[in-house]
Amino acid sequence: MFKFQKLSNYGSATPAVARTLLQASPIIDMFKCSDEQKDALKEKFFDLQRHLLKCVECRDSLAAEIESERANYVMPPNPDVRARGAFSLPGVGDLQSKGDTFLQSAKLAIAATGDMVEPFYGKAFGHKFHQLEKWAKENFDPADTFVTSVTRAIPFVKRIVQMRNAVDHPKPGPGERMAYANFDIADADGKMILVDPSWALTGEVARPMLQDFDQVRVFGAAQR
Repeated sequence: MFKFQKLSNYGSATPAVARTLLQASPIIDMFKCSDEQKDALKEKFFDLQRHLLKCVECRDSLAAEIESERANYVMPPNPDVRARGAFSLPGVGDLQSKGDTFLQSAKLAIAATGDMVEPFYGKAFGHKFHQLEKWAKENFDPADTFVTSVTRAIPFVKRIVQMRNAVDHPKPGPGERMAYANFDIADADGKMILVDPSWALTGEVARPMLQDFDQVRVFGAAQR
């Protein structure tokens, strides 16, 4: 008996699928190592794919909701509607949970990447890329592509981990909590415009969430 079952809404056209297990598997099969090591590495690539796809899913969901809310919103006429004291705004439902989930999946994807060396060297670094970098420099040529790739990824990794830690372990003070803002209205050269949902660590300038989601997704795919 053959069973066919859908496991994902995304296929090989999605970089998070194409550039993880799908492309890695035939390359891993050529490695001169045991089958157990090959299988262990493939499992880690599958975990990486799973977490990246969750990021893609979060991004696509947010993008669709923003597009829908913008399409259905009628901007109040000028002058500045904020002076009226009350006005309606569109909104993305459960925005904070969407952001928190995205950060969790991004951090898990980072951790899966940091564990890639475990089947061969018995060391798992998770999201601690500074430790991975130190170990890599001690065991490989500093100019090796693997070493330089880890070094290049550290600022990105540090940022994601810091943001997720602000969710898991919020504290008072700058940079210790995540702040979310839904749609808003702002004045741009005398014209009122609709501002998309944004987020930031406390004390920082808010950035568009969707733009950050895209940057994480693209960077994650590029590092494979």
